[in-house]
Amino acid sequence: MKSYEELLSDIEEDMELMGSSHMVYAMEEDSIITDYDYLPSDSCTISITLRELQEKIHLQMLYAKTSAHIPEADKNAPKLAVIFPGIGYTADKPLLYYTSRLARKHGYQIQTVSYGSLPENVKGDPKKMKQAFDLALEQTERSLSSIDWNSYGSVLFISKSIGTAISSAYAAQYNLNVKNILFTPLADTFSFPLQGSIAFHGTADPWAETAAIQTLAEQKEVPLFLTKNANHSLETGDIQTDLSILKTTMNRVERFII
Repeated sequence: MKSYEELLSDIEEDMELMGSSHMVYAMEEDSIITDYDYLPSDSCTISITLRELQEKIHLQMLYAKTSAHIPEADKNAPKLAVIFPGIGYTADKPLLYYTSRLARKHGYQIQTVSYGSLPENVKGDPKKMKQAFDLALEQTERSLSSIDWNSYGSVLFISKSIGTAISSAYAAQYNLNVKNILFTPLADTFSFPLQGSIAFHGTADPWAETAAIQTLAEQKEVPLFLTKNANHSLETGDIQTDLSILKTTMNRVERFII
């Protein structure tokens, strides 16, 4: 099987010859693209433009790099997953609820951070957002103060919205080597070290501009999964579409967890 670097090199050459919008056919194994060809075959069945293929391969390469950043867990040690909710997106809502269920399925103990009372109407108000962040981080430190992080073989942070900034700030402050799932991160989240993180963003998210999030994720080498027309909850308003988005997201989450 070709390496990601070899695939990207082949794609760049083909783009120079045929253009980025030229259609090719990709081979996929366990949701991972492993090769492509110019004509469809029994193994190469997924039609895709060279530009789209390039983006997918690059994302896979970052994903593999992120997963490799975390050392292999001690299988005999307990595992802990910590939920960092958003201000209005609580732990019982779909993204956090189903991710915590997947974490529990794979042997993680679950702990949820509570921020207490935070300022309301923080969107578009940098001063209130800073107040909310400071208060939430302070409450997080109190909530997690009794945890002996060294006693866990694997630590997973599951975070949403402002929670992505809180979890990343906390991990940096206490020098924790964690996996972090960033659901709909804010631009401020990317001001912290994000090794071992993956991110999910909806292109209709009113809390974060897609172009800015893409640029920041690329700068930090964070694998970023985009969902077209999805809002800050990774939803579109269409029930069947939203269920499909949730299933796709949870498949990606589970692959990252294990």
